[in-house]
Amino acid sequence: MSKKLQQNGIFESSRMMLPEHREAYIIHQEQLAPRTRPSLDAQAAEEMSRLLSNSMLLGDAVTITLFHEHDDIRFTGQVLRLDSPARTLKLLMESGTRDIQMNLITDVVLANE
Repeated sequence: MSKKLQQNGIFESSRMMLPEHREAYIIHQEQLAPRTRPSLDAQAAEEMSRLLSNSMLLGDAVTITLFHEHDDIRFTGQVLRLDSPARTLKLLMESGTRDIQMNLITDVVLANE
């Protein structure tokens, strides 16, 4: 008899992975692995600080990108208060207010850009 028909040979010889399944598996594994927080240079940090201050003083709407282990989170709104000692800010959004830790911010842009 053929080896394929003995014991577990039928299933052993039929193992195959479709390209779609392989891609989905790779994406799934990437999502499971935590990312590292990007480091910001001084010029980028200064630009973000300027945009946050202008949002608070002039009422400009900004989009803030926060670091998360699996995917970035974006909030759009106006900065109400900057608390430097606590390193937090209060953002006024359409759905209400939200306190944001400044050390999690990775990017700030004007909302209309």
